[in-house]
Amino acid sequence: MAESGLVRVICCPGAVELLDELASGARTVVALRRAVPRRVLASALRALAAEGAIRRSAVGTWDGRPGGEVLFSLTAAGYRLVGELSDLDLWVEVYERYLNG
Repeated sequence: MAESGLVRVICCPGAVELLDELASGARTVVALRRAVPRRVLASALRALAAEGAIRRSAVGTWDGRPGGEVLFSLTAAGYRLVGELSDLDLWVEVYERYLNG
């Protein structure tokens, strides 16, 4: 069975945190570093880009370091992933309430 985009995102360190940060609007790489450790930021950004979940304001390769003025934002696919994560959070909350009586 092929992994869904949500599973790949959940398994990528920092990706969920980036989605959460970008859900409230576009951010620079400097702002994203406050939400995600530097050591996982680049790989999380690439993973989200590979899923079609984010875009950046500058054109070019994703392999180089983005400048401080480059903005990252969610695409429609990114907002769908945020919605799926929200649904998952709600399910977990209901299940925990069920388990804890």
